[in-house]
Amino acid sequence: MAVFALILSGGAGNRFGSDLPKQFAEVFGKTILDYCISRFQKNDLVDHLIVVGNPDHFQRTCQIATKCKFSKIISVIEGGQTRGESSYIGISEAVRLSSDPENDIILIQDAVRPNTSDKIISTAINALKTFDAVSVAVQSTDTVYIVDDDKNINQIPKRSYVFNAQTPQGFKLKTIFEAYNIMEKVRRFSFTDDCGLLNFVNPNIKIQIIEGENSNLKITFSEDLEIFREFLLKKC
Repeated sequence: MAVFALILSGGAGNRFGSDLPKQFAEVFGKTILDYCISRFQKNDLVDHLIVVGNPDHFQRTCQIATKCKFSKIISVIEGGQTRGESSYIGISEAVRLSSDPENDIILIQDAVRPNTSDKIISTAINALKTFDAVSVAVQSTDTVYIVDDDKNINQIPKRSYVFNAQTPQGFKLKTIFEAYNIMEKVRRFSFTDDCGLLNFVNPNIKIQIIEGENSNLKITFSEDLEIFREFLLKKC
């Protein structure tokens, strides 16, 4: 069983407030993308890395995601117009390069999560020996409202049942590839979450939750960089 890690670096970062997408922002002289790839490069259970880059910044992606720096990288390719399309492109590349797609597994990671721990990565991989799909998540500390189109409260789920999704999300390679191919093309790329697509296509497949960490933050706004800096300083 080979373990692929797919790093999705195709985002435009419209909420970040910079001309460059947030994966290229620097903290202590290294880009967010660099930190993210390093996490999976260093994990002993990960065999291969695939990086999907923003087509408008593909050369910049290639300059960071080099095999001489990250020996596990086997492919750097251009992504699509949406996260779903980029994910499908990367999954298809893993299937193409896999020698055993029936048994190989894939972790799908947002490039703007630069602080994913070795424990999270290893736990997700080991869980895929039992489950067809897993997702890292943390239990919500806030009450969540489900609203209608007019923003009237429709439902208030029990907080113990509500989790905030993180990445990586992990799958048997064959399972997630087949799920994407079952969806008609016009709808295939409308999902913003790979577990969401799988659950829609085949709700009978159990998706196991892996306990996440608050330190596994996603860089969304410029102020998130300062939070990441603080995490790095605490490790020194």
